[in-house]
Amino acid sequence: MHISNYLARREAPHAAISTLIFFGCATALLTAPFGGSFGRNVFYITSYIAFIVIATHALYYAKLRINIALPAAMLLVGIASIIWTVVYKQPGEFISLYRQYQSTGRLQISAALILFFVLNDKSDLRSKAILAAILTGLAVNAYAIYQGAWLHLRRVELNFDRATMAAYIISAVNLVFLKAILLQKNKVKLFLFPAAFLFSYLAIILTGTRAAMLVFPVLALILILFSKNVISRSYKVALFVIIPVLFIAGSLIFKDKIANRIDEFQQNIADMHKNRGENSVVSRLSMQIIALKTGIHSPAGQSAEHRALLAKQIIQQQPQLYGALPYLTVHMHNEVLETFSIKGIAGALALVNFYIMLLVYAFRRGGNALLLTLTLALMGYGLSDVIFFSTECTLIYCLTIIFVFFMMKGSHHQEKHQ
Repeated sequence: MHISNYLARREAPHAAISTLIFFGCATALLTAPFGGSFGRNVFYITSYIAFIVIATHALYYAKLRINIALPAAMLLVGIASIIWTVVYKQPGEFISLYRQYQSTGRLQISAALILFFVLNDKSDLRSKAILAAILTGLAVNAYAIYQGAWLHLRRVELNFDRATMAAYIISAVNLVFLKAILLQKNKVKLFLFPAAFLFSYLAIILTGTRAAMLVFPVLALILILFSKNVISRSYKVALFVIIPVLFIAGSLIFKDKIANRIDEFQQNIADMHKNRGENSVVSRLSMQIIALKTGIHSPAGQSAEHRALLAKQIIQQQPQLYGALPYLTVHMHNEVLETFSIKGIAGALALVNFYIMLLVYAFRRGGNALLLTLTLALMGYGLSDVIFFSTECTLIYCLTIIFVFFMMKGSHHQEKHQ
């Protein structure tokens, strides 16, 4: 066969390709939350397969009404990071910052390729995706509870170096886990869901991450509220009563850990005007102000070194912003402001456009409750941290977004036929 014919196939990719890409994503989802490079490498290999298939079936995709808006939005975010890295990367104390954005940009580009394939694939892999989501949720939560309750870690980190990152990862995995429970076709799910929520919430409490402890129960309620034709209205009402009760029960089980985090928060508030010591509240506010000011100064984008120089000049004039100083070689703890401060208006617009596309897809065709809650988690946690700075967080959120569409396959109107 002539190479031009090979690169211009009009027929759909073989069904085995869909299964192969699914198992690549499922393997990455199951292994990535535990650290190491295996899950990430599997994800990259899966994206290479997706790229080859898309390239060799270009005419097939061209004749379809291809679903491209969301993958394109994700692709733009990844490309923005890669371009910024290529333009500004240099050796020095900021090299790890550049490497992080180079890695997360690559992951987003890879995810965009896989997402394009999945969105335009007609294979029904929903039952397999639901099983993979449940297995991942059980494994991740069990490991987190083991670390906290048996190993007595002060704050569960899974196998990473930051408890907050572990909390964001556990949140994403658990939203997919809870949705998988709701998509079960038997009535056992009516009893399993409260147990799954409590199991999930205990794991999150053990990370000691205040934002996740407050946000996750709200996301669970939103997941219930917007899930259509999966559970009856009366059971929704019951869950709206049960979930707050379980929230209180989970808080009481680990009340000492929660009390310690509340005390730390109150102490941070009390010490806001003292220019000394570690203060997470002051530091976050300072970083976000610095990010905004430095971004306004360089709307077309700038190097990490130049941002740090500007930040130090601002802090000299406004010493109350001292809390940002230790983080100048990392990030500014707000997704949009961090992006604006180094990648400029174009980078920030690419990120906001991605958020908008996620919301558009969440509300199209009758709604997708899981995609909505994952988007709200991404945006909510992004108010006080930078999800797309962490390679592990970026990988998990990309995977869970992809899994949304695996879990909806076989139902043209999303959840309507459940």
